[in-house]
Amino acid sequence: MKRVLRPFHCFAFVVLFMAIAPIARTQSPGLAVLPAAPAHAISQGYLGVNLADVDQKAAQALKLKEVRGAVITLIDHDAPAGEIGLRVNDVVVKLNGQTVEGAEQLRRMLREIPAGRQVSLEVSREGNLQRFTVQLADRKAMELDVWNRLGTDEDAFAPLPQMGSAPGGEAPLPGGFHIPFFGTPNVGVVVEPLTRQMAEYLGVASGLMVKEVTRRSEAEAAGLKAFDVILKAGTNSMKTLTEWERVLRANQGKPLPLQVLRDKKQVTLTLQVDSKRH
Repeated sequence: MKRVLRPFHCFAFVVLFMAIAPIARTQSPGLAVLPAAPAHAISQGYLGVNLADVDQKAAQALKLKEVRGAVITLIDHDAPAGEIGLRVNDVVVKLNGQTVEGAEQLRRMLREIPAGRQVSLEVSREGNLQRFTVQLADRKAMELDVWNRLGTDEDAFAPLPQMGSAPGGEAPLPGGFHIPFFGTPNVGVVVEPLTRQMAEYLGVASGLMVKEVTRRSEAEAAGLKAFDVILKAGTNSMKTLTEWERVLRANQGKPLPLQVLRDKKQVTLTLQVDSKRH
């Protein structure tokens, strides 16, 4: 059976608890490949979130009655979490009726649930409890679908970074997180760095792939669309999430010209950076 390398989904925001079939490490540092799986293998279910523990400060800010639960820090919007409307700063307090004490416990519980299984989530959002029912995905099948929408083939698949590393050449972060710097303006767009293979396929040196644009946001007003690639923001070439956040902070309240690759053609858009809109 042909071995398939994993695609460009290298979100630090989705690799913290990878709900995939077991991974075999290659000899090259920082890389992992998906081994050929037997026909009877059952994939682990994939929700598509990064999680962190709740401390006293976070509990107060998130209007929690108790210091427990797992707070969502990043969301893969192609995954079930994005489809059912989970948000960053939602706190998962129960899974299938079982109380969630912390992030590691929730990751462990999710790893034990196969793809295709429905689970119930109880979530605290700004102090209000909400309940969701969601069917966990097969991550490999989901990523293949994304690649099909991009018009690529499986030979272009890029290896997934090793757990605990950050995309775009950034230094490793504790637990695999990329935490946006406090005070970074929210312009309503989710981006991730291109892998080397994806950059080569598109014929660019680097860039940030747009994963989702929020309705009625600055990003939508600027004309950004899913699968656009942001090549430059102002005079700065975009390679990492840290660079993107730094440019947004430096241009808060100002118009920011963006050089964008769309359908292999470059266009220039203007993003009004205003953190007051969400």
